Amino acid sequence: MSVVYDYETGARDDPLVLLVVDVVDVGITMMTPERAMILKLFPFLLNLPDWCPGSSIKRDARILTNLTNKMVNVPFDYVKQHMADNSISSQSSMVGEHLQRIEEQDDALKPIFESALKKAASTAFAGE
Repeated sequence: MSVVYDYETGARDDPLVLLVVDVVDVGITMMTPERAMILKLFPFLLNLPDWCPGSSIKRDARILTNLTNKMVNVPFDYVKQHMADNSISSQSSMVGEHLQRIEEQDDALKPIFESALKKAASTAFAGE
């Protein structure tokens, strides 16, 4: 995490590490061959209301999506906030360096580049 976000993890119970662990735990329990087979055989289950029996797949998917979004956004926002406070150098991490490069780009392209950087950084972080 220090290379990607310039964030030093704590020795125990670091919130960002625990966030990744939660995403992996939920993802492993949710993405099973059995669930894939059920959705392949009964695709109408995705159209059921959330309160209906059999729609736990949708609820679990929503939980995993929210956790994944937090895993992508929280460390990225940490870098942006600390760069604005000048508490970290823009050259001290992959995200900081590329955010500085993005600032030099056209305003229309900034959201595209920032989204790509978020995804690349979270892949590098979660894949460690």
